[in-house]
Amino acid sequence: MKCSAVLKSEVKVKWDALAVGFFEGEKESLNALGKLDRDLKDLIDSVFQAKKFEGKDRELFFTYLPGLKSACAVYFAGLGKKENYNPEKLKGLVSRLLKHAEAQKFNSLALDLKTVAPGKVSSHDLGRAVEEARVLSTFRFDKYKSKPDKRKELKGLDLLCGDALERKDVQSGIRFGKWVAEATNIARTLASEPANHLTPKVLASRAEELAKEAGLKCTILNEIEIKKLNMGGLIGVAQGSHEPPRFIVLETKVDNKSQKPVVLVGKGITFDSGGISLKPANGMEKMKYDMSGAAAVIATLWLAAKLDLPFKVIGLAPACENLPSERPQRPGDIVTISNGKTVEVINTDAEGRMILADGLSYAVKLGPRYIIDLATLTGSCRATFGEHAIGMMGNNRSLLDSLKDAGEKSGERCWELPLWDEYREHIKGEFADLKNVGKGPAGAIIAGKFLEEFVDKQPWAHLDIASTGWFDENHAYISRGPSGAGVRILAQFLKDLA
Repeated sequence: MKCSAVLKSEVKVKWDALAVGFFEGEKESLNALGKLDRDLKDLIDSVFQAKKFEGKDRELFFTYLPGLKSACAVYFAGLGKKENYNPEKLKGLVSRLLKHAEAQKFNSLALDLKTVAPGKVSSHDLGRAVEEARVLSTFRFDKYKSKPDKRKELKGLDLLCGDALERKDVQSGIRFGKWVAEATNIARTLASEPANHLTPKVLASRAEELAKEAGLKCTILNEIEIKKLNMGGLIGVAQGSHEPPRFIVLETKVDNKSQKPVVLVGKGITFDSGGISLKPANGMEKMKYDMSGAAAVIATLWLAAKLDLPFKVIGLAPACENLPSERPQRPGDIVTISNGKTVEVINTDAEGRMILADGLSYAVKLGPRYIIDLATLTGSCRATFGEHAIGMMGNNRSLLDSLKDAGEKSGERCWELPLWDEYREHIKGEFADLKNVGKGPAGAIIAGKFLEEFVDKQPWAHLDIASTGWFDENHAYISRGPSGAGVRILAQFLKDLA
């Protein structure tokens, strides 16, 4: 399917359907239609007078009108209260329209942008929102089905613009939205792969393929090189699996020594059984998505190569499996992280922070402008936020504020949790410098406090995506399963930083 920005004055085709947006209790869209189709006036008046449609949020009125000049059918789409409108509502609307149009076996659909723009949303952001919703809502992972589901998809989605300048801005938004959504779907695809097909070595191989496609520098450290760097956290978690660990390094090819690099670090546990501290069986099949942080970093680096950023972006992804075996890591083991700090393993199911400790220690050596790590780290975060927000922590106010703003713009909202000194007592070691878990509640914060020990006071933010990395139910424009969490907020952050 192709999404295009089209001038109303140049329209010469008749679509299968035309979609028009209405805010609750308002008929302003009638004026916005202009010369496109004046025959809609009587229909709009009759529908509103009969209260068959009032413009409420998520309300959708559909009817065939073969006599219309512009289309064979029409959608009236409810946008709700104008003051509550944002691009996220538009994304949900686009997803609903596409699903309904596909069910009708339509080939073409037009959306009048003027009728879904309250004025506070730019033309660029409108184009971006529509294209993101289109690409994200049509994602399917049916690679392993012997008979994949056959779906009738639209061939074209036209966004109707009033003038050439608006069309140019919309086209720019479509292009950016396509890149962001495709990167998000790369992360979703990686996280959808079963662990018997996506081992740490295969994840590293996929990263190499994407790097070659995008024009990134890619370095893969094998188990021998990892041991030489004394990455005790990664080595210890990986020792329970016959699959060897990998440490993935991706870099954009930007030679600008005047600006320090932005370093992204992603947790890459390709399967997490909990190790000796075994997880309950119920829901363990989802633990293939425990590499979602690494997937987000790999996908974001693929995207960063397209954005022509003036600064270097580096992505790090320590990858391994966490399994029980004849030689697993045991509770009570003490390991040395590559920065020299020692950690007593209290719970082998707190493995993500162990491999991130080595990832963050590596990031510090790169002289970063910012370090941002992403991880499906704690059930505590998911219990706190459900599936609606990323848990955010960090040590730099400017960075945290920028990420929060990027989250609001991109639709991946995050909320800050404190890293007060009192939480440090929970991870204070008895037989080593640190313990990998504390006692009692505040699990997400204590995990963040543990990670803080390895950033050496560099500007750093931690994004716990355990809450948003997997959806148990369909969301507005993202289906159940891996969500690609982190890609869109990082894309917006990098765009704003540039």
